[in-house]
Amino acid sequence: MTNMSQYAVSDSQDLKALEHKGQNLKARISGVTTRTYPATEKGPAITKPVLSFEGKEKVLVCSRTNTKILCKAYGDEDTDWIGHEIGLATHDYDVGTGWIITPLDVEAPAFDDDIPF
Repeated sequence: MTNMSQYAVSDSQDLKALEHKGQNLKARISGVTTRTYPATEKGPAITKPVLSFEGKEKVLVCSRTNTKILCKAYGDEDTDWIGHEIGLATHDYDVGTGWIITPLDVEAPAFDDDIPF
């Protein structure tokens, strides 16, 4: 008899959404690097931002959508992202489970109480 649970644990250094399904996490960005994935028959090589976090060993590879969210919240320069706190929530997509990033330390927009229509 073999305990099969050992094969269900990922030894990847990437923070996998599937392993945290249904959880909401908070983390502070401590560094930003990039990772390039080679071209395949499905498409050309692609480079993605990789976030590291204070006090955490695992890193998060950002999707295009999450990269846009971070650029809008903190600016286009990777060094501008460092020190900011983000929320991570999982979401089920057609192709699997992924992360949704929410900037936690940005000022909320002001809203008018009057609806003009």
